[in-house]
Amino acid sequence: MDLVDTIKSLIELKTEGDYWDFKEKWHSNKADLLHDIICMANNQVGKDAYIIIGVSDSKSPDGVKVKGVPEENRRDQQKLISFLRGKKFAGGLRPTIYLETIKIPDEKEVDQKVDVIVIPNSSKTPFFLLEKERDRDREVRAGYIYTRIGDTNTPIDSIADLDKIEYLWRKRFGIDLSITEKLSRLLDHPEDWLGDFNNGQAMYHKLFPEFQIRIRDIEDQKRFSDNLIMKNIAENQFDPSYTVSEAVISYHSTVLFRCKVLYLDGARLLIPFPQSDTVPSGRSLTRGASLTYVYFNTETILGKLFLCLSYSDNHWYGERWNKLPGVAFLVFHNDTDKKRFDKFVLENLRSTQQEYEKALKEKGLTQGLCPDEYFADGWSKANEIKAWHLYEQYRGIGELSLADKLPEKSWLQEPPIH
Repeated sequence: MDLVDTIKSLIELKTEGDYWDFKEKWHSNKADLLHDIICMANNQVGKDAYIIIGVSDSKSPDGVKVKGVPEENRRDQQKLISFLRGKKFAGGLRPTIYLETIKIPDEKEVDQKVDVIVIPNSSKTPFFLLEKERDRDREVRAGYIYTRIGDTNTPIDSIADLDKIEYLWRKRFGIDLSITEKLSRLLDHPEDWLGDFNNGQAMYHKLFPEFQIRIRDIEDQKRFSDNLIMKNIAENQFDPSYTVSEAVISYHSTVLFRCKVLYLDGARLLIPFPQSDTVPSGRSLTRGASLTYVYFNTETILGKLFLCLSYSDNHWYGERWNKLPGVAFLVFHNDTDKKRFDKFVLENLRSTQQEYEKALKEKGLTQGLCPDEYFADGWSKANEIKAWHLYEQYRGIGELSLADKLPEKSWLQEPPIH
């Protein structure tokens, strides 16, 4: 379910709840805004939270109704993030937030702009301040832990009940986690694992050695020789050869997770094989109307394994993956980050396709000269270049034009025969 459908479903409930709150207008008091964000980040149901602005709440005379946010009352995401970053949170841990503007029809079926502050679920609870934050007569107090129960926030001048605070600390320390959830938490700290893949050993957690990771050889390598995605990843290295093995993560004798891993650059680099997805998903995938890309989501076991093997400061294998962001595959922080990218793709794919076709012509690259993968649908070199370009635009990074990402004509031509 995308964000629009999620917010529509919450509005249809005609009430506020454990992880969502309606506001007819943006906060006029900064302390109230901060208080609401902290309460939502410390919710008791372990879900992404939403502060939905432009919708009146159940206590208003009109009840829950879509009103929309006037342009003069709109806020900017960067300023909102800077506002939060400027506050002194305990341990330097502050909630992650996104600001999304979506269109929701009102009771007359007229689309209204609604601002949604999205606060992704986090295991870093409880969030609380080290220094008070005051705006006029309202004050978010230092050391006070706030939360949300049902449709009600902890009052700004009060502290949450002890059992609610205990839940937030238990969440941070992973006391109530399942085995798979605990594994996910342990992978967040590569430095806490011991072992050496270079000598055929398993990696095991120093405090919980029942969690182990082994690399198993695959004898039949021929079935991977024509895999275009594997080839493309390998060709970004000095040595374009690669071999495929299997990583197996177990708890005692129970296998929790397994995936293919790639030895790259003469076995100097080891990464998991990434996932793939297509935008738009579930719609007509006509030429130029879709984008297939490969990626890691670092909130998943696969993405965390990528961080542990080759992307973190304390990575477990020989060399580190140090290519530019977007080269060979994309990296997302979490599901929300990926969904925001998919939305960005939907909004910009047509213009990117036109820019790509123009760049091909400018470089004199035709289907007869250029390999087919620079024109093919599904996963292809064409889609990799477009995905890389869109990813850089989404992140606000990179200086290369889309044409600069294409090969030179001279490089593709066969050498003359004498």
